Amino acid sequence: MIRWLALPAAAGLIAAVLLTGGRRDDDDAAARTCRGALIPAYVPPDEVLGVARAIRSGVLVVNPASGPGSTPHEGYARAVRAARGVGTRVLGYVPTAYGTRDPAEVEADIDRYASWYGTDGIFLDEAASGADALPYYRALAAHVRAAGDRMVVLNPGVVPDRRYFGVADVVVTFEGSAAAFAARERDPSWLAGVPVDRIALLIYAAAPHDADAIRAAAPRAGHVYATPGRLPHPWGTVPDALGGHAALDGCGSPDRTDSLAALQGRSAAKTRLSHVPARGRPS
Repeated sequence: MIRWLALPAAAGLIAAVLLTGGRRDDDDAAARTCRGALIPAYVPPDEVLGVARAIRSGVLVVNPASGPGSTPHEGYARAVRAARGVGTRVLGYVPTAYGTRDPAEVEADIDRYASWYGTDGIFLDEAASGADALPYYRALAAHVRAAGDRMVVLNPGVVPDRRYFGVADVVVTFEGSAAAFAARERDPSWLAGVPVDRIALLIYAAAPHDADAIRAAAPRAGHVYATPGRLPHPWGTVPDALGGHAALDGCGSPDRTDSLAALQGRSAAKTRLSHVPARGRPS
């Protein structure tokens, strides 16, 4: 995933969509339980709380400076406290350079989020997907959880070795454009045995006509986030107006699988782009 540096200045308005995934089988009680959104909200602190109020029981990823930064940011500390106060779980963004970043540096970032911002866990980005990196990520996950019951999300952006689901609470099995999502290879059969709330998808460059296809192709993902934002900064877009989306509760909302309606123009939502890319790679 591309990393971002939050800036206070807002930029132009564009459209965005938030959706939460899940099977559409009303007879499957497990598929109708809480499956809130997983949102990479790489935005200034004054926008974090607005997103948190919209998703409530979802999971929000904050990213002050392509990580926690070198010094605490009081604005983010306040935003994280407020977001947690409305029921949102907040994770801190930490890059891992596909298992090549010095684990001591990664652990230092993890500790900064815990001490400076009081996050509920960590979003380990640029995660490796091969079996050879499993010990690296097992050690990092253990470090995250050493402070208590904290959430670990891994983002390899592809379906990784199945043992990564024994490392993380949630694994992002796809990150990329809507076109790439439509053209992706079939998921391995073993993924059907993974609980839906352990799987997340992050999709950008999504147009209204993509909505039905995304909905149909994502029955096995408990967390789906899509935006029409494009490279080089797709995750700098967050909805300004989410109040009409009952699906964003993520818990007990009977129509949450229909939140793609927003992408199809049946519910208006504007966004602000508040970021410029810091460093990273295209997805």
